[in-house]
Amino acid sequence: MAAFVNTSRMVLLGAAWTGTAPGLPGTQTVSGTVTTPSDISAFVRSGNPSPSVAMQDGTNFASGGFTVQYPGLKSGDEITFDIIGDFASATVYPIVQTTLGGLGALVYLDLKATNASRGATNPSFVAAAYISNWQPIGGSVGDLGAMSLTLSITGKFDYLAS
Repeated sequence: MAAFVNTSRMVLLGAAWTGTAPGLPGTQTVSGTVTTPSDISAFVRSGNPSPSVAMQDGTNFASGGFTVQYPGLKSGDEITFDIIGDFASATVYPIVQTTLGGLGALVYLDLKATNASRGATNPSFVAAAYISNWQPIGGSVGDLGAMSLTLSITGKFDYLAS
């Protein structure tokens, strides 16, 4: 059994994509990468994608009193990053607010388990998303400064191994 400990997850965000971007209507084959990515890995404490499928009720008189479910539309849902706050140049606040365009902006996400190159043992999870919630200031007295960034995924949430 393989074990994995999060020690060097890579979180890249960018305003553009080379190749066939995730999230485009009708795009089933995604290729390429984030153009001019901003690496926010050093500031992210947690953030987990949560793709899902809407289950449709297909219960009928022949189901013996049990609910019958069928998968419907898939969704990348959203991903919320808990971030260590920083307002200095080239850190999270100016990246989200200026480089990416702030609340409501379309961004591209490339999330990898480690900071190694993309490959079969270190795939990228990629998506197009809108910045749907941005809390640039948070925390309590004596706490490390905190920020929260939520990306609502649009279109296909994909996996690239090369």
